[in-house]
Amino acid sequence: MLPESPPVLTVKEVAKALRVSIPTIYRWVQDGELEAIRHGKQWSRGQAGRGGAIRIPRAVVAAKIQAMHDLADAA
Repeated sequence: MLPESPPVLTVKEVAKALRVSIPTIYRWVQDGELEAIRHGKQWSRGQAGRGGAIRIPRAVVAAKIQAMHDLADAA
């Protein structure tokens, strides 16, 4: 029996949950501010981009929401 995969969200779902734009989510993933998992087929070397769908674990989103709330409370 295979282990259960972690629950994950799409970039669009994360953007909605965090109330930020989709490009912001991609930037946070690229900068390492959000951990992401890439699913699907990767593109060949000659094509632009990396291919595959990006998914973000729910736990990572929950931690980011908490950090944003803590930052707002400190201000």
